[in-house]
Order: sequence, then C-alpha cells, then structure tokens
Amino acid sequence: MRLLAQLNELLFRRAGPRLRGRLSGPLRQVSFHRLGRHNKIYGGTAIRTGQRVCIGDFCWIEAVVRYGAQSFQPAIVLNDGVMISDMTHISAVSRIEIGRDCLLGSKIYIGDHSHGTARLDADSCRIPPGRRPLDDIAEIAIGDSCWIGDGAVILAGSRIAAGSIVAANAVVKLQTDRPALIAGNPAKVVRYFE
Repeated sequence: MRLLAQLNELLFRRAGPRLRGRLSGPLRQVSFHRLGRHNKIYGGTAIRTGQRVCIGDFCWIEAVVRYGAQSFQPAIVLNDGVMISDMTHISAVSRIEIGRDCLLGSKIYIGDHSHGTARLDADSCRIPPGRRPLDDIAEIAIGDSCWIGDGAVILAGSRIAAGSIVAANAVVKLQTDRPALIAGNPAKVVRYFE
C-alpha cells in the first residue's frame, strides 16, 4: 500500500499542470483544471471548485476543520474560471467564496480568521500566536470578475463587489456593494467604477 502511495506521488509530481489537475481529484478529494507544482491542499472535502479552475505553483489552500481544541465546518468555493497565480495562501474556518472568472496574482493571502484576537490583553500576549485559539472569524466574499493584485491581503469579513480591482499589496478589510478600485494599507475605495 505504501509503495502504491509513493508511486502515485511520484507520478503526480512529474505530471504536467493539466494532468496534475485531473489526478488531484482522486488523490486530494478536490479537482482542478490545471494544478501547478508543490501545492499544499488540505480539507479537500470542504473545497468546491467549478470548471476551468487553475492553480499556480507553491499555493496553500486549506479548509481548517480542527485547530487545537477548536472544531470548524469550513467551506472554500472557487467558482468557474478562477485563476490563482503562484504562492497564494487561502485559509478558511468559516466560508470563503471567490466568484466566477476572478484573477488572483501571486503572493496573496485570503483568510477568514486570525490567530488570537486584535483585542489582546496582557495575559494573552504571553501566549505564542501559534497556540492562540482562532478568532475574529467572518466570511469572505469576492464577486465575479475581480482582479486581485500581487501581494494583496484579504482579511476576515471582507466583501468585494463583482468587477472590482484590488491593487497590489493592499490590505483589505472592507465591504463594497459596487465595483471599485481598492488600494492602500489599510485599503480604501479609491474610486467606484461607473
């Protein structure tokens, strides 16, 4: 059995992006149209993908079911035509949905939670971040046809309207109901599109 698993892993690593995408279904419980190399995908049963979803290299997509003593029922939804570039990290304990035909640049982080809370007291600060319970949990929704620039960070509770553009390196924790250009740290709506 172990030999079969090693053979599958070897074939998976040497396969091209399209073949890796097809092989990912049986091996990782979630399938992609194209899947780059050296990805970490956890919680495949809680990740739903539409058609033509493409993932670049070195991405980390995780639906966190358990963290320490905490249990969650996460959902990650990547709708039709989502394209995610290299080194992107998506982490959900609640729900993250990315709309159809979105384009995500490289080195992006999208997370619906944080390690501990922003409301730390003196005693909480003594606990290492990796041991703090996950907190500040809120769903994230990214509408159809959004473009998220390289290095952007999308934090818990964000809702980005369809057709929006998030500038490179923006740190987003806001909600928009109309298509907008979003930029800055902290991110703000620079202008709405007509």
